[in-house]
Amino acid sequence: MRLDYIDALERMKHADLDELARSKHDDWHINCEWVIGTLGIAPGLGYVTTFNTPKFEKYEPLGDWDLIREYLPYARKYGISVLAYLNMHWFSYDFADRHPGWEQLLADGTPYGRVNPLYGHGTTFCVNSGWRDWARELIIECMKTGIDGVFLDGPVVYPGSCYCAVCREQFRAEYGTDIPEVEDWTSDTWKDFIEFREDSMARFLADCREAMRSINPDGVIFLNGGSWHAGAWRVARDIEKVGEHEDFNGAEAFFHPGPRQHVLHFWATAAKHLTAGGKPAVVFSHHALGSWHYIPLPPIEAQLAIAQTVACGANPWLAAFDYGLDHSRDLALAGVRDIQGFLERNEEYYTATESAADVALLYSRQGSTYYISHEDEIFGDQGSGKEQDLIADLGTGKKIADWKRRKQICDEMHGNSYLGYFTALTRSHVPFDVILDKDLSPEGLRRYKSLILPNAACLSDEQISAIRAFVESGGGLVADFETGLYDERGRKRDSNPLSDVLGIAGYACAMPPSTAEEYVRIKSAHPAVRRFTAGQLVARPQYCLQVRKADGAESPIVLMERIGRLYAGLKGETDSPALITSRFGKGRVAYMPGLIGDFYAKYRMSEYQSLITDSVLWARGDSALPIEVECPATVEVEIRRQSDPSRMLIHLVNNTGDMQRPIQEIIPLHDIRIRVAVAGEPRVSAESLRLDLEYDEIGGGIEFILPRLALYELVVVEEPDGRRPQV
Repeated sequence: MRLDYIDALERMKHADLDELARSKHDDWHINCEWVIGTLGIAPGLGYVTTFNTPKFEKYEPLGDWDLIREYLPYARKYGISVLAYLNMHWFSYDFADRHPGWEQLLADGTPYGRVNPLYGHGTTFCVNSGWRDWARELIIECMKTGIDGVFLDGPVVYPGSCYCAVCREQFRAEYGTDIPEVEDWTSDTWKDFIEFREDSMARFLADCREAMRSINPDGVIFLNGGSWHAGAWRVARDIEKVGEHEDFNGAEAFFHPGPRQHVLHFWATAAKHLTAGGKPAVVFSHHALGSWHYIPLPPIEAQLAIAQTVACGANPWLAAFDYGLDHSRDLALAGVRDIQGFLERNEEYYTATESAADVALLYSRQGSTYYISHEDEIFGDQGSGKEQDLIADLGTGKKIADWKRRKQICDEMHGNSYLGYFTALTRSHVPFDVILDKDLSPEGLRRYKSLILPNAACLSDEQISAIRAFVESGGGLVADFETGLYDERGRKRDSNPLSDVLGIAGYACAMPPSTAEEYVRIKSAHPAVRRFTAGQLVARPQYCLQVRKADGAESPIVLMERIGRLYAGLKGETDSPALITSRFGKGRVAYMPGLIGDFYAKYRMSEYQSLITDSVLWARGDSALPIEVECPATVEVEIRRQSDPSRMLIHLVNNTGDMQRPIQEIIPLHDIRIRVAVAGEPRVSAESLRLDLEYDEIGGGIEFILPRLALYELVVVEEPDGRRPQV
C-alpha cells in the first residue's frame, strides 16, 4: 500500500511511528509499503526529497527530519518491506528552467509540458537527456537510506515526443536518418521512431536498475508500466520491452466513475495482462473515487479490486490518502480490512501458484502498435446507429482519409477485440490465460489446448510457423477479421500465410461498416454454434470482410445481403461466410471474417457471447473443461494450482451488484454447483466460509455445492498423498 499525506507530510513527522507501522500491519494487513521519496504534488515537486541527502533539495516542511530513515526501523519491526516512491514524470517549470535541455520536446521544439501542462501545471523530462544521470543519482541516494527498493512513477515518453537534441542525435546514430516530423504510418522510419522511444524507456530502466543494485544487489525496482489499453504505444511503456529490466510488472487500474467505467472485470483485465509478462505482477488500485481524491472508493469496489486481482494470480496494491479529516482513513480502511486479513491468514494459497487454464487469449503489442487496416471500405462514416426523436444517425458513408484518424480507429478495434473476447470467456466461465507476442512459439503454446487470436493482424513469420504447428499437432484455433494479413511491423502481405489454416480460399472487398440493420444468418447446425437454430438472424459485426471458404471447410453462418437503410426488407443470403469451421492437421479452426470481439465489447449482445464461447469450446476439442460452474455470468471463476502440496485453487469473485457503477451492494448467491476434474479422494474446503464441503464422485472428477457466495470465495481442492489434480 501507499499511505499518502499529499502536501502535509509533516503530519507523519509528528505521528507515533510505532503505532503507524503497527496499524498498517494489523489493520491494513500489508507486508510491503511505498513511502514517499520524492513528491507527487503540485506544482510538480518531483525533484524534492523526503530524506536527507546533500545532493538533492529537501521538502522544507520536514526540516532535518528524514522520513525514510526515521520510519524504516518501525516498518521492519512489523515485517513490512519498504520501497520508496520516486516521482519521475512531474516537475515544476522553475526546476526545468534551471536545467535547460532536459524537457521532452515536440517536433516544433516546444516542450511537451508547456503545451500540455501536467495536472494543470508542470512539465516532464526526457529519458535520454542529462536528466538520466540525475535520476540514477537520485536512486542511489535513496537506496542509501536502507530501503528494499524503489518504485518509479514514470517516466513516460509522452505523445509526440521526444525531439530533443540528444534524441535526434541518438536516433540518427542508430537508424542513419532524422526523426520523422509527423505521424506517418506508411513510413518505416516512423515505425523505427516508435521502437526507439520504447527502447529508450527500456535502456533507462536498465540503467536505473544497475544504479539501484550498486547499493543493494538484492533490491527491487519497477515502474508504472502500461496495461492492455488501446493506443499504449503513445506513451512507450509496454511490459514486453521494460519487463526485462524490472523485478515486478505493475500498472495502474484506477477506477473512474462515469460513462468510461463499464468494464465489469476491470481489475482482472489488468491482472491477467501483467501476469502474462512472466514477472510477479502488481495491480495498482487507487483508493479514491476517481479524480475526487478526497472521497474514498466505495467499499464494494475496493474489495472487488483486491478479489479480482488475486484471483488472476497478481498482487494487490492500494493507495490510501490521509487528508487529516476525521473520517477519511476509516472510510478507506472499511473496504479492505476484512479481505486483506483473509489474504494474510491464507497466504499459503496465494504463494507459488500457476494457472490451470488450457485456453490462451493473445494480447498483441505488435497489433496494438502497428495495426492499420488497408481495407479502405471499413473507414466509411457509419454514424452511431441510434434512432431518437424520429432521427436515425446512419452517417454519411464518406471515407476517412486521414491516416492518423484511421490509426485511432484501429487502436479502438484492437482494444475492443481483446476486451470482447476477455469478457465473453469470463462471463461463460471458460478458464483462460492471457499471453503476449513472445508466447507465440512452440514452447509458449505447448500447454494450451486452444488459442484465440482476436484480430491478430500483425504476426511475424516465426509466429505464423508456431501457430501452424500448434494447430497441425491438435491445438484449437479461433481467429477473426484480418488475422495474419500483416507482418509484425504492420506491413500488408501479398497473401495471408494462414489462409489454409483458417479455411480461406480468397478475399473480396470488405462490407461497408454499419451500426444498424445488417445481419448474418445461421445457415446450418454445427457444434461451433450449438446454442443457435437454423434460420436465426444475428446482428452483423460493425466491421466485416467478405471471404471465400476453402474446399472442405464449412460455413454454418453466412452474411446477409446489405440492406443499407432502416425499415427495409431483408435481401437474402450472400455466398460469403460469417463463420468458417475447418480442420487443419489434427486441429480444429473457427475463423470469423467479422470483428467479433470488438462488436461484443461495444454492444454486449448475448448472441456474441454465445458465438465466442461455442467456437472456443468446439475448437478446444471434446474433452471437458477443467472446471464447470453453474452460476450467473457475473461470477468470475479462476483456477490456479500448486504442486507442493498438490492443490487446485478455485477463486470465485461475485460481481453481482446493484446494476450501476460504483457498485454499492453485492447480491449473495447460493447453492452453486461446481464440477472439477480431479483424481483420488481430495479434501474440499471453502476458506471464507471455513467449511469442508462434501462431494460426489463423477466421471473424471468430483461435484459439490458451494452453499453461499458473498463477494469472494476460495475453494481449495487438496489431494491426498501429494497427488496432483489432473487438469
